[in-house]
Parts: sequence; structure tokens; C-alpha cells
Amino acid sequence: MHASLIAVALAASAATYTWPDPQQNGLVLVNANQDMAVYLRKHPDWFRAGELVLDLSVRNQNDAAAAARERDDIVAQLAGKGLTAGTYTSGTTVEPLAAIQLWPFDKAPVEWMPPHFASTGSWPGDAARKMVDVRDHRARRALQEGMRRLWRQTGAPIRFVDNAAAHSSTGGTLPWQAYCDNMREIRLMAESMGSRVAFNVAMHPAMLSDADMAQLIAAVGAGNGILMEDPWGAATRESADLSARAQTRYRQLLNAGIAIVALTGNVPPAALLAWVASWRRRNDRLYIGWPFFKDPGKRPWEETTK
Repeated sequence: MHASLIAVALAASAATYTWPDPQQNGLVLVNANQDMAVYLRKHPDWFRAGELVLDLSVRNQNDAAAAARERDDIVAQLAGKGLTAGTYTSGTTVEPLAAIQLWPFDKAPVEWMPPHFASTGSWPGDAARKMVDVRDHRARRALQEGMRRLWRQTGAPIRFVDNAAAHSSTGGTLPWQAYCDNMREIRLMAESMGSRVAFNVAMHPAMLSDADMAQLIAAVGAGNGILMEDPWGAATRESADLSARAQTRYRQLLNAGIAIVALTGNVPPAALLAWVASWRRRNDRLYIGWPFFKDPGKRPWEETTK
């Protein structure tokens, strides 16, 4: 192993964040913004000590210093209620500095990339936002150095990395190994800086091969997490065989010490909860992603345990 990677791996012990107890805190709040302060004030009963706010950003409005102070104030309010807040960063895209509207920056600025860096094109509907070709080592390293620079500006116990990987089952066009190499390097970087990381991975778990799973588990690493936007897709729900395969893949991830945050946007919450409750185990680090502006009511898993 290269000496620099050895140093990063040895520093990984600095990452001390522990995911919440799912029996008490089965929700993870996602995509939080400056309006979080309003809901903390008006609906304090919606939030429970120990819960994780996976990512918190505020509008920059061309005043980064003011945005940083506003975010710090919200983080302090959350900490006062026993909640933890992470940051949001794209793991494969960059954007011109003038177009970045959030603090902390949600993408590394394209100005920080080398001239004529390897790209696979523009983000759909956003010509200025470029997708980095993570097969290219020079472009990938530059992207990661940009992320490191952002993370040095804003400390956090956990980093949510969006757009991290897209499996061929969801239309991904790059080799799965290239995505996993990028995630592994980002994960080692985050751990060396004292943070855990949760990756947004677009995939249908039932469609992953054994080799795909081995690469994914090695990339994400124990103690870190995966966010699933479509955790039980329509095709999988309609097939008992595919549902069983998906369950097996989820068990592999959980047994490897990887946390899972499942969003309910593409499946009714009650249906997803019932399916997951049929196979989850009591101590599984498995959470339901929830919007901070919606009354959560009863937390999942308090009684539905196996």
C-alpha cells in the first residue's frame, strides 16, 4: 500500500461518531436547511435527543461568513436538544463558484479542478454542473482534494456524500469498481479527518452481484452508512424472489457494520416499514429518512423488532 494511504488508514481511528440507537432513534432527518430553526422553536416535540440530522445547509446569499454563523447557531440549538448535524457534499459533481448557493458549499467549485479535467458531461438540466469521470485518477484526486478543502472549513462528525455511485441497475454508465474506488478514497479521507460518512448510492440491491456487493462493502466500510432513495423499488416489491434477494443484500450490509438510511419517497411508508420489520433485527443500524418539517409521530422500531 502507498505510504499516504497507510497514513490515512491509521488515522481512521479518529472517526468516533456512533450511529444512534435504532430502538430509540429510528429516524434520520435529511436535507435540513435554515428553516430547521423555525421548526425547533415551533415544534420541539417533533425532535428527540440522540437523533441525527444527516445534512444541514443554509442559503449562502453571497455572504459566506453570515451563512456560517447562521449554521453554527442552528447546530448549537440542535446540540442543546441532543441532536447531531452533518454536512452535505456531492461526491461526483462540481459547479462554478458563482452558482453555489449553500453553506457549507454543497459541491467543490469547478474553479478548483484542473483545466480540461475528465468529465462525463453535464448534469441533466444544468449545463454548468459537470460530472467528474471517476475513472480518471487525476480528475478524481482533484475532486477529493476539493472536498477535503470544504470539510476543513466546516467540521462535522458525519458527512453525507450525495451522487456517490450509480449501479447499472439504475442507469449508471461508469464501471461499478470506479465508483467504489472513489467512495473508498472519500471514506478514508473522511475518517482521517475525524468523521464518518454516509453515501447516497443509486442501486437496486436485488440486482447486485456477489462481486458488486464485495466491492461496495469494502468501499463504504464498517461504521459508515448508505442512503437509499429507492430502498424497495416497484419491480422488487412485485416479485417475491427479488424481495428475498434484496433482503439478503441488506443483511450483508448490516452484518458488515454498515448503517442504512431508507427514504420513503417512492414507496408508501407503511408498506416499507412492514416489509423491513419482517426481517430486521433488533440492533440493526437501519433508519428511516425523514423530512425535518414533518411531524414524525411514533418512531419506527420501538415495538416492531424481530
